[in-house]
Amino acid sequence: MKKKLLIILLVITLALIWGQSVLDRDQSTKESSWIFEKLEIVMRFIVGPELANERLLRKMAHFGEFFLLSAEATILCILLGEKTIKGIITVFMLSNFCALLDETIQIFSNRGSAVSDVWIDTAGAVSGIIFVLYIVAVISSIREERSCREKHIDT
Repeated sequence: MKKKLLIILLVITLALIWGQSVLDRDQSTKESSWIFEKLEIVMRFIVGPELANERLLRKMAHFGEFFLLSAEATILCILLGEKTIKGIITVFMLSNFCALLDETIQIFSNRGSAVSDVWIDTAGAVSGIIFVLYIVAVISSIREERSCREKHIDT
Protein backbone atom coordinates (compact mmCIF):
# COMPACT_ATOMS: atom_id res chain seq x y z
CA MET A 1 0.00 0.00 0.00
CA LYS A 2 2.81 2.43 0.90
CA LYS A 3 4.56 1.70 -2.39
CA LYS A 4 1.42 2.35 -4.44
CA LEU A 5 0.78 5.62 -2.61
CA LEU A 6 4.37 6.71 -3.21
CA ILE A 7 4.12 5.87 -6.92
CA ILE A 8 0.94 7.96 -7.11
CA LEU A 9 2.73 10.85 -5.35
CA LEU A 10 5.64 10.56 -7.80
CA VAL A 11 3.28 10.69 -10.77
CA ILE A 12 1.48 13.72 -9.29
CA THR A 13 4.79 15.48 -8.63
CA LEU A 14 5.97 14.85 -12.20
CA ALA A 15 2.60 16.02 -13.54
CA LEU A 16 2.92 19.24 -11.55
CA ILE A 17 6.51 19.81 -12.70
CA TRP A 18 5.83 19.12 -16.36
CA GLY A 19 2.41 20.78 -16.18
CA GLN A 20 4.13 24.05 -15.31
CA SER A 21 6.56 23.57 -18.18
CA VAL A 22 3.84 23.35 -20.83
CA LEU A 23 2.49 26.78 -19.85
CA ASP A 24 3.44 29.54 -22.25
CA ARG A 25 5.47 32.53 -21.06
CA ASP A 26 2.41 34.70 -20.25
CA GLN A 27 0.60 31.99 -18.25
CA SER A 28 3.76 31.09 -16.37
CA THR A 29 4.46 34.74 -15.55
CA LYS A 30 0.91 35.24 -14.28
CA GLU A 31 1.18 32.21 -11.98
CA SER A 32 4.59 33.26 -10.69
CA SER A 33 3.32 36.80 -10.04
CA TRP A 34 0.31 35.49 -8.15
CA ILE A 35 2.44 33.17 -5.99
CA PHE A 36 5.07 35.87 -5.43
CA GLU A 37 2.35 38.25 -4.28
CA LYS A 38 1.32 35.67 -1.64
CA LEU A 39 4.88 34.87 -0.52
CA GLU A 40 6.63 38.22 -0.91
CA ILE A 41 6.57 39.09 2.81
CA VAL A 42 8.05 35.72 3.76
CA MET A 43 10.70 35.94 1.04
CA ARG A 44 11.66 39.47 2.10
CA PHE A 45 12.07 38.24 5.67
CA ILE A 46 14.19 35.21 4.63
CA VAL A 47 16.42 36.66 1.90
CA GLY A 48 16.02 40.40 2.37
CA PRO A 49 14.06 42.91 0.31
CA GLU A 50 16.81 43.35 -2.30
CA LEU A 51 16.83 39.65 -3.25
CA ALA A 52 13.11 38.87 -2.97
CA ASN A 53 11.78 38.75 -6.54
CA GLU A 54 9.91 36.48 -8.95
CA ARG A 55 13.12 35.18 -10.52
CA LEU A 56 14.35 33.89 -7.16
CA LEU A 57 10.92 32.38 -6.51
CA ARG A 58 11.12 30.50 -9.82
CA LYS A 59 14.60 29.19 -8.98
CA MET A 60 13.41 28.14 -5.52
CA ALA A 61 10.51 26.32 -7.17
CA HIS A 62 12.92 24.42 -9.43
CA PHE A 63 14.97 23.38 -6.41
CA GLY A 64 11.91 22.45 -4.35
CA GLU A 65 10.20 20.43 -7.06
CA PHE A 66 13.23 18.25 -7.62
CA PHE A 67 13.96 18.00 -3.89
CA LEU A 68 10.46 16.57 -3.48
CA LEU A 69 10.71 14.32 -6.54
CA SER A 70 14.01 12.74 -5.50
CA ALA A 71 12.94 12.45 -1.85
CA GLU A 72 9.83 10.53 -2.92
CA ALA A 73 11.88 8.36 -5.30
CA THR A 74 14.49 7.66 -2.61
CA ILE A 75 11.80 6.58 -0.15
CA LEU A 76 10.29 4.32 -2.82
CA CYS A 77 13.72 2.89 -3.55
CA ILE A 78 14.17 2.08 0.16
CA LEU A 79 10.71 0.52 0.40
CA LEU A 80 11.55 -1.64 -2.62
CA GLY A 81 14.65 -2.88 -0.79
CA GLU A 82 17.08 -0.99 -3.02
CA LYS A 83 18.90 0.95 -0.30
CA THR A 84 22.13 0.55 -2.22
CA ILE A 85 24.53 2.79 -4.09
CA LYS A 86 23.02 1.45 -7.33
CA GLY A 87 19.51 2.40 -6.17
CA ILE A 88 20.57 5.89 -5.11
CA ILE A 89 22.45 6.47 -8.39
CA THR A 90 19.32 5.34 -10.25
CA VAL A 91 17.23 7.91 -8.37
CA PHE A 92 19.81 10.58 -9.15
CA MET A 93 19.96 9.68 -12.85
CA LEU A 94 16.16 9.53 -13.18
CA SER A 95 15.85 12.91 -11.46
CA ASN A 96 18.35 14.39 -13.89
CA PHE A 97 16.53 12.86 -16.84
CA CYS A 98 13.30 14.44 -15.59
CA ALA A 99 15.08 17.81 -15.24
CA LEU A 100 16.39 17.60 -18.81
CA LEU A 101 12.95 16.62 -20.06
CA ASP A 102 11.44 19.52 -18.10
CA GLU A 103 13.70 22.03 -19.84
CA THR A 104 13.05 20.38 -23.20
CA ILE A 105 9.30 20.78 -22.70
CA GLN A 106 9.88 24.49 -22.07
CA ILE A 107 11.51 24.83 -25.50
CA PHE A 108 8.27 23.65 -27.11
CA SER A 109 6.12 25.96 -24.98
CA ASN A 110 8.09 28.95 -26.33
CA ARG A 111 9.71 29.73 -23.00
CA GLY A 112 13.18 28.54 -23.84
CA SER A 113 15.32 26.43 -21.59
CA ALA A 114 18.24 27.12 -19.29
CA VAL A 115 21.15 24.92 -18.33
CA SER A 116 21.27 26.79 -15.02
CA ASP A 117 17.79 25.46 -14.23
CA VAL A 118 18.99 21.89 -14.79
CA TRP A 119 21.82 22.55 -12.32
CA ILE A 120 19.34 23.95 -9.80
CA ASP A 121 17.10 20.90 -10.34
CA THR A 122 20.14 18.66 -9.81
CA ALA A 123 21.02 20.46 -6.57
CA GLY A 124 17.43 19.98 -5.40
CA ALA A 125 17.53 16.29 -6.34
CA VAL A 126 20.83 15.67 -4.53
CA SER A 127 19.53 17.54 -1.47
CA GLY A 128 16.34 15.47 -1.46
CA ILE A 129 18.30 12.22 -1.64
CA ILE A 130 20.69 13.30 1.14
CA PHE A 131 17.80 14.51 3.31
CA VAL A 132 15.97 11.17 3.10
CA LEU A 133 19.16 9.16 3.69
CA TYR A 134 19.95 11.34 6.71
CA ILE A 135 16.46 10.86 8.18
CA VAL A 136 16.70 7.10 7.60
CA ALA A 137 20.12 7.04 9.31
CA VAL A 138 18.78 8.99 12.30
CA ILE A 139 15.75 6.69 12.62
CA SER A 140 17.99 3.61 12.35
CA SER A 141 20.32 5.00 15.00
CA ILE A 142 17.42 5.70 17.37
CA ARG A 143 16.02 2.19 16.83
CA GLU A 144 19.43 0.64 17.42
CA GLU A 145 19.93 2.66 20.59
CA ARG A 146 16.51 1.59 21.89
CA SER A 147 17.27 -2.03 21.07
CA CYS A 148 20.58 -1.84 22.96
CA ARG A 149 18.84 -0.26 25.97
CA GLU A 150 16.13 -2.94 25.95
CA LYS A 151 18.75 -5.70 25.83
CA HIS A 152 20.66 -4.04 28.66
CA ILE A 153 17.51 -3.75 30.79
CA ASP A 154 16.60 -7.41 30.15
CA THR A 155 19.98 -8.65 31.41
